[in-house]
Amino acid sequence: MNSIGYLVTVFNEHRTVKESVQQVLNINYPNKKILVIDNGSTDGSKEIIESFDQKNMKYILREKNQGFGKTIQEGIKLLDTDYIYIQYSDLEYDHLRSIDMMNYAIKNNLDVVMGSRLSTKNMREMSLIQKIKIKPSYIATILCTYLINKFYNKNFTDIIGGKLYKRSSVIKIPINSFSSGFDFEFISRIIKSRLKVGEISIDYQPRANSHEKKIKPYHILNALYEIFKVKLFN
Repeated sequence: MNSIGYLVTVFNEHRTVKESVQQVLNINYPNKKILVIDNGSTDGSKEIIESFDQKNMKYILREKNQGFGKTIQEGIKLLDTDYIYIQYSDLEYDHLRSIDMMNYAIKNNLDVVMGSRLSTKNMREMSLIQKIKIKPSYIATILCTYLINKFYNKNFTDIIGGKLYKRSSVIKIPINSFSSGFDFEFISRIIKSRLKVGEISIDYQPRANSHEKKIKPYHILNALYEIFKVKLFN
């Protein structure tokens, strides 16, 4: 049986971190490991993480925020499982889809499976304008996904959604960006390295309070920089 590791990323998510970790603990899959990395929270998230039984999971509590990319890089190194699913502690993504993503990767011999928010049945039935009206930030998703498809002759619908990685395939992929540009550098390098990447739909529930989002509109500049940097220079 293949093993799956859940990397729970946390930064100031005291309202949702307990439920996020508990959801992973409740997943009915025997060969799993859980690693929670708190990236310097100051809102009480650390104390919530410490309240869990350490027999069921491991955790790292950083004193300072070292960046989301650093969290993913460290988690991939430390989780010695066949596959690693990124569990965001804001509860926006359907964590139960992780097993489907792993099975899809195994069946199709994939190195990475992306969970697309824009390929669900409801989203497929909407026009581009309707999608943007519902969530204006989809403009960034659509633009960045378009560039990746254009640069590497792909047909993805959402490069920013959920992620499942085959650990042995991605552990050697170099990472230079640890801030908001990380996801875009990492997926660009993965595709440019000719690793096999697939995509399936994933349910997505944006948090009610958009002001709590860590990603801001101006972060699109970091995303574009990383996409063009990898394409042109790396």
